[in-house]
Order: sequence, then structure tokens, then C-alpha cells
Amino acid sequence: MKEHKSECVFCKDIDTSFKRKRPQWIADLQVSTAILCTNQICRGYTILIYNKAHITELFQLEREDRIAYSEDLVNVAKAIYDAYHPHKMNYELLGNILPHLHWHIIPRLKTDPIELHWPIWGKDYAEVKLSDDQYREIVEEIRMYLS
Repeated sequence: MKEHKSECVFCKDIDTSFKRKRPQWIADLQVSTAILCTNQICRGYTILIYNKAHITELFQLEREDRIAYSEDLVNVAKAIYDAYHPHKMNYELLGNILPHLHWHIIPRLKTDPIELHWPIWGKDYAEVKLSDDQYREIVEEIRMYLS
């Protein structure tokens, strides 16, 4: 097991048993952890964090882990799709603010507000924060389809 970086928010999240107590925790997969984004601007918006080590770039992964991470991404995206039947799934791999390898998986609906028709980054919109019970409800809806 490679080292996690002590100052990295995602390393802290995935390196503690606290994650399973968070209402947003969805699942630990082959090489990643799926967590519902606290901002539910799009219902089912999920973050998929590489959990074996502090890595910032896809090319830093060994081939086996790259394949496993891709499979994790596909499985989570399909579960979200099956739960919500969005018009389109968006995938973002940035890391500019949080430099730890993670995907943003965002289900998009034709009925999304006009300001969300483009990527959600840098837009001036109100964040959608939910109660713990509401996060748990969405998590359960996604888990029903996660294989």
C-alpha cells in the first residue's frame, strides 16, 4: 500500500473509518471510494476518489489500477444512470483545487436550469445542501443498482 498524504482532504476521508459513518458514503470499490457530493445541484452527483494512495494523475497509475479505476467509474456511473435515467452523464477529472485523483460523475437532465446546461464549474448558483436523511435516501437509491 502506498502512502496517503496527511494534508490531503481526500486521503484523510478515505484513510479513516469515519467515512462509513458519513451519510454521503456510497461504497468502497476495487481501487476507489464513491461518495455523494455534498452539493446535490444535480441529484446523484457523486465523487469517485482513488483510494490506494495519494495520486494526482491518471498516468501515475499502474495499468492494473488504471483498468480497475475505469471499471469502478463505469459501475458507479451505470448505477446512477439506472437510478435516475438522466438525459446525459457528465464526467469531470480536474484536480486543480483538490489535487488527488477523483472523478466527478454528474447526471444531467433536460430540465436542469439553464445555468447548468454548460459544465457546472465557475457558475454562480446556489449550492444544494441536504439533510443527512436526504443524503442517505440518494445513497440507497444508487446502491440498489451498484453491482
